[in-house]
Amino acid sequence: MSIIVGYYGANGAVVGGDKRNIIFRGNAEQREELEKLLYSGNIKTDEEFKKIADEYGIKVYIEDKQLKVREVNGVLVGEVKSIGTDSQRRRMYLSTGNCAIIDILNDTITKKSSNVGHGLILFGNRYLKEIVHNELKKDAPNFKNMPIEKVKNIIENAIKRCDGPTVSEEIILLHTKDKHNNFKELIKKDINDLKEYRNGLRQQMIDIKKTMLIAEKIEINGEVGYIKNGKLVLDENHLAIDTICSNPNLYNEIEIKGEYEEGDIIYIDNGELKVKGKDSSVCVDKIICKA
Repeated sequence: MSIIVGYYGANGAVVGGDKRNIIFRGNAEQREELEKLLYSGNIKTDEEFKKIADEYGIKVYIEDKQLKVREVNGVLVGEVKSIGTDSQRRRMYLSTGNCAIIDILNDTITKKSSNVGHGLILFGNRYLKEIVHNELKKDAPNFKNMPIEKVKNIIENAIKRCDGPTVSEEIILLHTKDKHNNFKELIKKDINDLKEYRNGLRQQMIDIKKTMLIAEKIEINGEVGYIKNGKLVLDENHLAIDTICSNPNLYNEIEIKGEYEEGDIIYIDNGELKVKGKDSSVCVDKIICKA
């Protein structure tokens, strides 16, 4: 978890955040210990983090491509998330004079709060939030009396003071002066869009698994059928497909080209289609698989 800072008031709204994303691979208990150390602020550089991760037997992947802040029809959104066995997300929605904070577990809202007026919100690990809090405690009480552009600059400078392997150098800042009249409706739609996205992602994973299973069934050795009426009729242990995908078309008999005779037995030898007992190869325009 890195850092997201949000402000809302009568003068507008601001959201800012970094782009760091860290993926952990390894023993769950060791990973938990490593994360505690990481989020304490005691690890100061990416290189030190990777070295300590190796000592814990944990493989870590660091990237700075995660878009944690965005704007949706005049409403600012900031999100931190943890994706593992379950997907946990925490979102702030901000517009002029409005704020909502929503916790989402997979597709279910587990906690929701909303406020009107003005306020400052921090998402992140304790170490980074403490840095930002100390940087903003002098100016934050006066944010509601400042131009929103000045608030944005102060928040930007505070985030830039954050250091360590849980935060990227690049940060993104957005601001708005719009007062959104359909604040609640937009949040509802955004949550529904997330559900649709996750449903689509689940279907993609199902399709990928199906495709991989099909690819594993491609026959490379053994008898597959015989010639009847000029076609290759596959035996009960085989079928043919037109392409490797999650829902291919299936065939029990297919067109065949080459030198063969009625009744010839066709087999596959290391992926090559041949006529049994003859020194001749044949070919088909379909893929022969185990049934």
